[in-house]
Amino acid sequence: MATTWQRRGLALATATALIAGTAACAREPDTAWKPPVAQGPGGISLLAAVKSKGQKSTDGQESADAGKTGKNTRTIGAAVEDPAKIGIVSGRIRNDALPIQARYVFLPGVPKFNERVSALLWTAIRASGKPYEPQAFPVGTGLGSRGCIDDSTERTPAELLLDQATGPAGGSGTAITCSLLGAFGPYVGVKFRTVTGTAEAPKKGAKSATAEITSDRSTTLYANVKTGEVSDDAARWREIAPAELWRDTVSVLRTRHGGLSNAPVAAPGKAQLALAAAALDGAETSEDGGLDVTFAPGIAAPELAGLGTDATKDPTPVHVPAKTVAGWAAPSEQQRLAAADQPFVGMPAGSWTAPIDCNLVPCVAVTYDDGPSQYTGALLDTLRSKQALATFFMLGNAASRSPDLVRRAAAEGQELASHTMNHPDLTTLKPDAAVAQVKDAAAIIGKLSGEPVTMYRPPYGAVNEKVLRAVGWPAILWSVDTNDWKEPGPKALVERSVPVLEPGGIVLFHDTHADSVKTAGSVIDGLRDRGFTLATVSQLFDGKVPVGRVSSR
Repeated sequence: MATTWQRRGLALATATALIAGTAACAREPDTAWKPPVAQGPGGISLLAAVKSKGQKSTDGQESADAGKTGKNTRTIGAAVEDPAKIGIVSGRIRNDALPIQARYVFLPGVPKFNERVSALLWTAIRASGKPYEPQAFPVGTGLGSRGCIDDSTERTPAELLLDQATGPAGGSGTAITCSLLGAFGPYVGVKFRTVTGTAEAPKKGAKSATAEITSDRSTTLYANVKTGEVSDDAARWREIAPAELWRDTVSVLRTRHGGLSNAPVAAPGKAQLALAAAALDGAETSEDGGLDVTFAPGIAAPELAGLGTDATKDPTPVHVPAKTVAGWAAPSEQQRLAAADQPFVGMPAGSWTAPIDCNLVPCVAVTYDDGPSQYTGALLDTLRSKQALATFFMLGNAASRSPDLVRRAAAEGQELASHTMNHPDLTTLKPDAAVAQVKDAAAIIGKLSGEPVTMYRPPYGAVNEKVLRAVGWPAILWSVDTNDWKEPGPKALVERSVPVLEPGGIVLFHDTHADSVKTAGSVIDGLRDRGFTLATVSQLFDGKVPVGRVSSR
């Protein structure tokens, strides 16, 4: 009979043999294995955490993404390499009295889009509570670069406020910027962002700027250039989308925090629904056609509270697959998604200028007398390439000799007015003869252009009360005379116009002089560098030019 020690030895030997056998069958560990990604009912999954500005990561280092609003905006459809080439009109406002700086775009032939953009600009200006007058700046200020800046809407508030290309003077005030999301099919997408606050550059030893932000709002506008209709973030999604996004995100977070339940998540309250709607409004299209959505801190639900998480402390980024996005999309959004791979159809035919509000932007009117001439065609080429407007005071006899130039100027949005039939001094004529000189030329120009002519410029600027009463139209003079007829040379023409004009000013050139036409591009660029927008004389006065002598606004 075996002793107790013998029985223990047998058991130990048996156990050892079993362990050895098991070890011999064991697989090598899979070092590449990772736990499956938690997904919600709609296929939603968590993305890498987005840290708040200055937040430390788990290794104690400041996150490289600290303060960013999320991933860069993805271009939808065709990238817009040169907005002007597809007809987009770029704008920029700077005003140091408020202070404010705004970069924006208009779409010619799409009034509803332009009205939305104008309203956005005026809302920001009026929110300052200060009187507003358009402001121009000295030569060399650098305001000629205009329109949207790629991904500027994704910068931190401090970056926007401190950057001289986007922010107000001194980094305190309001910055408005935009990013072109793309042009595809009949659609153009533009994201706008308005940030108000105060920012300070990094202090010695600090890694990043600081900012106190009082307002930070974004909106995305999609314009259908064929129908003229415009929709924004709020119209992109069906009513169920925010609630489903919130439920699926809470479900994923529940799994992440160790919850084993698959029970449906309870419906969100009003505050949580608003949190989800805001996150959806700021969503970015991902490379796979889905959405990358970032919730602000504050996601709270009973399902999370039961796991010890009362409310999220940091932004929560999630990815929504394309199939789920398609189910959430409103009809207008579904149409855009379907057109994303189509080439852009182009702006409405014949439209290449946008409305100009001289109460909003500092305007000047560049005017040309005595044409059309052999140089007028080249001048029109320059104006078209620069997306610039001018007012032409044409002689009736010259217009009759060059009807095609008259028609072209009118078709391209330039303003036409009378400079009499053959350039007499109107003060030397009888009233009836003066009227005939002005209005006969106007009739010829109007018939050729298809546009009514209701202004004139008296030759030599010579006009008296007798002529003013007889003609009864606005007599347009000038606030700056370049004396180009004396042929001072291109450099002098720029110096006599660009530095001296003030908002509302009218400058006189002649398109019968080669140098005046040759320097047109430099004059336009120089005026824009100072912050000016080139307007017609009628636009200076909101379409209501006063009768009598007019030298400036």
